[in-house]
Amino acid sequence: MSFLRPASLLLAVLALVGCNTDKVTHIASIFVEAPPSSTLTMRKNVQLPVSGLTIPIMTKELTLAEELLSTTVIEAGPSDLRQVYLLVHVNTTAARTIMDITREARGKNLVLIVNETAVGIMHIDQQINDGKLMFAVEQKGMSSREAALFLSDNLNASMVIIRKELEQK
Repeated sequence: MSFLRPASLLLAVLALVGCNTDKVTHIASIFVEAPPSSTLTMRKNVQLPVSGLTIPIMTKELTLAEELLSTTVIEAGPSDLRQVYLLVHVNTTAARTIMDITREARGKNLVLIVNETAVGIMHIDQQINDGKLMFAVEQKGMSSREAALFLSDNLNASMVIIRKELEQK
């Protein structure tokens, strides 16, 4: 989308100028809300930074940083109640895992963790088959749009670096 062009252009310019942009600053992973039947060693509580919502999540992530492909900022919902979301695209391996988990986890939430901090939540209404996840995100001192743009720019930049590092191995 058009929001990504300035960030991509900036990265290209910095790379041409010779600045060191090869530093991963934002590591993201996705977790699923823990069922009440899970033991205390299998779950931990995380708290969203603005709403203060506390969610028990499984300690093992569903996706690793290298399984995330890209993010975009979107608006969704009825025309009079549109909301801003961070759309996260995952690779086919992660998409299969999420498809399997969300078949059984309806009514639960997926939680986006960035740098060990919960920043987004997605309610599971139905099985997710396409590897596209819409997170309502939060960052202290930012509107939902600012938070989504900030996270999208930083996560996309880090994803490019992670993919380059994986290709070099």
